[in-house]
Amino acid sequence: MGGGTDVPLLRVRGIRKAFGAVQALAGADLDVPTGQVTALVGDNGAGKSVLIKTVAGIHNADAGEILWNGQPVRIRNPREAAQLGIEVVYQDLALCDNLDVVQNMFLGRERLANGLLDEDAMERAAAKTLASLNVTTLRSIRQAVASLSGGQRQSIAVAKAVMWNSKLVILDEPTAALGVAQTRQVLALVRRLADQGLAVVMISHNLNDVFAVADRLAVLRLGKTVTQGPARDFDKPLTVELMTTGVSDRMGKVAPPEGGAPSTREATLLPEVESGREPEEPTPETDRRPQTLGGYASALRRRVLAGESGVLPVVLGVILIAAIFQSQNAKFLSPGNLVNLLVQGSVFMMIGMGEVFVLLLGEIDLSLGFVAGIGGTVATILVQPDMALTWWTAIFAALAATSGLGLLQGLLITRVRLPSFVVTLAGLLGFQGLMIELLGTGGTIPIPDETINNLANGTLSREGGWAAMGAVLAIYAALTLFRDRQRRRSGLVVPPMGVTALKLVAAAVAGITLVLVSNADRGVPAFPVHGMPWVVPIVFAVLVLWSLLLTRTRFGRYVSAIGGSAEAARRAGINLSLIRTLAFTLAAMTAGLGGIIYASRLRSISTSFDGGTVVLYVVATAVIGGTSLFGGRGHPLHPVLGGIVIAAIVNGMALLGLPAAIQLMATALVLLASITVDVVVRRRGETTR
Repeated sequence: MGGGTDVPLLRVRGIRKAFGAVQALAGADLDVPTGQVTALVGDNGAGKSVLIKTVAGIHNADAGEILWNGQPVRIRNPREAAQLGIEVVYQDLALCDNLDVVQNMFLGRERLANGLLDEDAMERAAAKTLASLNVTTLRSIRQAVASLSGGQRQSIAVAKAVMWNSKLVILDEPTAALGVAQTRQVLALVRRLADQGLAVVMISHNLNDVFAVADRLAVLRLGKTVTQGPARDFDKPLTVELMTTGVSDRMGKVAPPEGGAPSTREATLLPEVESGREPEEPTPETDRRPQTLGGYASALRRRVLAGESGVLPVVLGVILIAAIFQSQNAKFLSPGNLVNLLVQGSVFMMIGMGEVFVLLLGEIDLSLGFVAGIGGTVATILVQPDMALTWWTAIFAALAATSGLGLLQGLLITRVRLPSFVVTLAGLLGFQGLMIELLGTGGTIPIPDETINNLANGTLSREGGWAAMGAVLAIYAALTLFRDRQRRRSGLVVPPMGVTALKLVAAAVAGITLVLVSNADRGVPAFPVHGMPWVVPIVFAVLVLWSLLLTRTRFGRYVSAIGGSAEAARRAGINLSLIRTLAFTLAAMTAGLGGIIYASRLRSISTSFDGGTVVLYVVATAVIGGTSLFGGRGHPLHPVLGGIVIAAIVNGMALLGLPAAIQLMATALVLLASITVDVVVRRRGETTR
């Protein structure tokens, strides 16, 4: 057991805090020495949680004093508390279930390399911290927190708190709702923190747990500290009496345990803790995934059965849809029809990638259809002969205009705190009116600039298509092999070479197939048409850029965190308002580019543009592709895959001569099936913990 110092690390004197007419704290005192576990006990409503939240900067005290290392301090927010070395593990743990162990442990304090997230460095540090705390029950530190047991989640929350040069760790009901084995695991971890020289405060209603690990007790009643002192001066009956009445004639009469032991800690902890044995030497390798091709196949099967299937369902769906329509009409898989299908779906893919930013937050943007329309309208107007702006200036101005619309809506949602559904529904109506106002009574305005028209209608040369695809495949292969080599050098888990080879071969087959299909002549003898449409590399470039932004930057990590648990993100110091506003702005800007592609495909823009229907298809593309409507799970690839599904359904049914009503109903059924999968996966994750 660690010893304390003459001056407690934390000393709280006379803290008072009221919420309206409710006096939560009425003069609370607390001393917390280093190297000891101080248990804070009291009945419901005694003020325990309010006291620790005041120390943690969640609440500001109305009166009283907080001293840190003997010096008075003012803690106004959680970030200031963290700067002192105060970390809190709340009862709800404040973890984002959709993020993995490493991502949760570094949330709000990510390490960067060249401006991007340094995942390898964070993984090594997380593994070292977990090993030092003897947390060895995890299958992988890259598994989602949603898949962990209660005890494992508690261990991750504690590890997260102690890896930042913490001096004081506060745990609020750390064993609540845990089984016997998990409780023993967590109590051993609490004891280990103090033995490593940290000051620990534990709030608990379970006196068995308190006396198992506590060196000191502080009893609160009705917002006041009744008494505090060494645990050997208390027993369970006395503690209950003080918690319920505030007084006892037994104070100071509790005999020390037999043999003169310094405290009443009971021998309920794990053997290595009670014996004082040091934990195993830290090692960065805590991922137990199999390192063979067969092992990876088995692990993939387990993930699929657990609902973690990624984009596999939509890929299989695309294959099934293609097989069905090809069996009914041999033209469905013809090069001309496949390229036309990609061009048709490109608008929905592009706007859908914008919608993903918002859906990841657990919000929705119903205005993106008409935001796209305004983007196409502004670009069209600016290249008219009377304006005569260059094509790139017109596109830049259109994207700036749509970004401004997204910024406006984001500010209304985050600053005024209006529901996103209401704000964007108003945007749907208002932006439709704005689009009509911009177009005037002209009805349809043609686009005279050939560069803008070629965004959706132009094609690369055959050689250009091969050169572009070769460059992409070479870069992908180089980055994949380089990353595997770096992880292997760092002692981290890497896929077996067989898995890496399969990924590279699959990417090469897909790329070569795309170029072959695009380069096939799909015109008529008098007017041959061949080459990859410009819009394909444009969509791919946006996909790569937004994928990088959402998966390798702090902004993307914070968007996912807010969608998983806004409260956990807030406690991690993330500026929720800023991230949400930026997400709505980027969504609108991306939609603006989608609107320009729409206008390019028609070589004009008109008041007949139906943004209301467009946005419904856009949401459908994202959800069908795998983005969750509940927030926290999504990727820019999802609307691209979903766009292919919707375009395939519409295109295939048109080839079969089916009416538009049947096409709409078929799309609706696919959307319902996708949402059902989303709900089932979510429920399975909640019930298997």
